Amino acid sequence: MKSFSALPVIFLTALLASCGGTSDPAAIEPAGTLTLAITDGPMEQAQEVVFHVTHVDMGHADGSVTRLELMNGPHDIDLMQLQNGMTHDLLNNASVPAGNFEWMELGIDLQQSHFGGQSGGQHGMTMGAGHPLRANAQFQIMNGEHVEFVMDFDLRLGIQQHEMGGMMGMQYELHEGMHLMNVADAGGLSGAIDISLVDVNNPACDPAEGGNLAYLFDAAVGQPDDLAVTDTDGFAGPVATDIVELHPGVGEYRYHFGFVLAGSYRVGFSCSGEWDEEGDDDYPTDPDGQFDFHAFSGPVEVIAGQMQVLDITP
Repeated sequence: MKSFSALPVIFLTALLASCGGTSDPAAIEPAGTLTLAITDGPMEQAQEVVFHVTHVDMGHADGSVTRLELMNGPHDIDLMQLQNGMTHDLLNNASVPAGNFEWMELGIDLQQSHFGGQSGGQHGMTMGAGHPLRANAQFQIMNGEHVEFVMDFDLRLGIQQHEMGGMMGMQYELHEGMHLMNVADAGGLSGAIDISLVDVNNPACDPAEGGNLAYLFDAAVGQPDDLAVTDTDGFAGPVATDIVELHPGVGEYRYHFGFVLAGSYRVGFSCSGEWDEEGDDDYPTDPDGQFDFHAFSGPVEVIAGQMQVLDITP
């Protein structure tokens, strides 16, 4: 379900035509149309993460770049409101040149964006190395074709917190955490976590609530691994993460991955996720002695256009 109305866009690289126009078909550049939405994976340390979005860039295979800007000007989007399959439309039927593409990148103004912590207050954000808001994905848009994509920014993967010390406080730095998928190729995965596994009932965890996390892995992964940005243990990290919360209406702790490319996956669960620090290898040997996984499922097949259910048990 889409929670915001679509915003019209303009295509900045429109062809220049003569005042009288042209009837020559060869002079018309092949083009398709694109609809694009954004969603995110939640982050327990944040109350709000607001991006001041100005444009979307698309990288052609030939090295050129097409820029699409919002017609009504930049727009503020609180990513923390885009959870459990909720999306915000960025582009609606935007005209784009036909061709082969290698990446798509969200353009934001950091000076007008902010991170709002759970304890209150707003903090600025900085860009990490590389292209933190770029999704590297090869795709093709054919002449006359309409495609629909979703950009998924995993906040736990994409935002690192650094203690600056003294009056400097915390620094919030953006890192690679953006994924791009064709809606036609995506399904979903959700389920309940056995109540005996969650932190308030699990003696292996701090009883304070907040550390329950589901981790999505490719099915080929033999054992779960943490969120380390720099992997040093040779194990593949998660595709995505989700905060596991109690749903009072059904009395269950549940996870929800709203957009997952069709394929085979496993789900890991930890009730000590607050100790999984993005900048460190915390599993299987956590330097703090706190982080561990408490369940790891068998393979489950995600089918495009369907929501699969996988409950996690001890």
